[in-house]
Amino acid sequence: MDENLPTDGLENRVYKNHYTIVVQSIFSFLLLIAFAGAIGYMSSGEMEFRSSWGILILVIGGTSVFINVRVWMRTTFTFGPTEITVVKDTLFKNEVNIQYSRLASVNVRKGIINQIFGTTTLLFNVNSSVNARSAEATLTLPDDEANRLREMVSSRIFQKAMVIEEEKQEETLVSVSNMDVILHGFFGQPTSSSLIGLASGAYSVATLFIGGGISIVALVIFAMSSIIPWVRTILRYYNYRIYRIGDTITVESGLISKYRSSFNIKKVNSVRVREPLLARLLGKSLLEAEVVGLADSEGLPLLCPLKGKRVVDDLAVRLVPEFVFETGHHTQPREAFVPTMFNKIFWAAMLVAVGAVLYLYVTANYHMETGSLDNLVLLTAVAIIAVLLPVLMIIHGLLAHRNREFEMGDETFLFVTGGYDRQKEYIRYDKVQVCRVSSGIVQRRFGMGTCSVGLMTSKGATSIRSGIFSRTDMELVGKEVMDRIRDGRYDYRRYQ
Repeated sequence: MDENLPTDGLENRVYKNHYTIVVQSIFSFLLLIAFAGAIGYMSSGEMEFRSSWGILILVIGGTSVFINVRVWMRTTFTFGPTEITVVKDTLFKNEVNIQYSRLASVNVRKGIINQIFGTTTLLFNVNSSVNARSAEATLTLPDDEANRLREMVSSRIFQKAMVIEEEKQEETLVSVSNMDVILHGFFGQPTSSSLIGLASGAYSVATLFIGGGISIVALVIFAMSSIIPWVRTILRYYNYRIYRIGDTITVESGLISKYRSSFNIKKVNSVRVREPLLARLLGKSLLEAEVVGLADSEGLPLLCPLKGKRVVDDLAVRLVPEFVFETGHHTQPREAFVPTMFNKIFWAAMLVAVGAVLYLYVTANYHMETGSLDNLVLLTAVAIIAVLLPVLMIIHGLLAHRNREFEMGDETFLFVTGGYDRQKEYIRYDKVQVCRVSSGIVQRRFGMGTCSVGLMTSKGATSIRSGIFSRTDMELVGKEVMDRIRDGRYDYRRYQ
């Protein structure tokens, strides 16, 4: 440990969470109890409600208060020279030791309760895929004390002094307006989610005008697939700014709740440029990174919301130059066309057959009345299955063949995949844990293959698949990974 790193008298000091975590948990639970009590009151008589639900609410509420107060009083945090020690001495005694070298970052969250009481919640996240979206420890303190503690812990993680007030003066690397964030909330969603949401919304409107009443199920699907993610994304990334100091990247955003995440570039496993179909039509894309252990509710840090493609590409070069490299745009060879389309045509034919059987069954067993909403829904479903989906699958195969690319750089390699939604993934060789090249029956006849690499992501272990290229070329990825281990270019200490 560098003795010159700041401690500010914070080491070996015992901390406890601010009492507001008790207030927040009790308040949330009381809202739930109030909701349950309202249901109980409406479903039973007044006297019965007072004698049964009233007692139940008091028992559960009192137990909740007791448990939360006891957990708050009996949980301590000690920040030593090399690790954090968290002790919970409630019903059972539990001690957790978190080494600074294993931390990916110290994230900051300021919710409504935090802002009311002038507190900050620190999230300590280990660089591991286990419970990737949950912090190993959270500590709520008054703002000033939390900032000093974060500076001290961050200096241990990144091995350099970090001053929050100085960081706030850093200029953002990309100008993101709040209108950009609003557009990102809608057009940044995957096309499948957008289509499901739009179809559900259209159906709920159709039932209102044709059937005389709105479909609650369709409306709920529309809200869950489109409206809620849109609103949540806007609230999460409003007032967005990003900057890099040395090897440390910091992302700040939030409208109601404030978020700040800092991570070292060496903790990044891959960088992704994503272009959903609606965004592509507008000439826009977004930039993401896979950083294990950030405990973000979105699953991974957003390096740039939806912006013009040139803006995003320029930011990637300036923000993560370790990953991005010049490419020759080597798309799938002509030999890959038949293997690509064979799978699409096969499943399209299956859908046509299913749609035809469904149409014959419907016409034979149901009386088709003109203008009937049920008949309209059935015929629409048949048309979607037998015509629309097969056509979309064929078009997807054509687009995928044109979009897919593969290229190898010095430190990273590139997979470009997708049909309607296109994404470019720059993956670091040293982060690959498994590399597998496979060829199907049709692919083998043309000497083609698909490469699948396994690595740790913010959602846990996952596999990223390439397009269809020469099997010999695909095998070069695994060879490069092993060569780097043999000749010493891979050194695990670079990523600690």
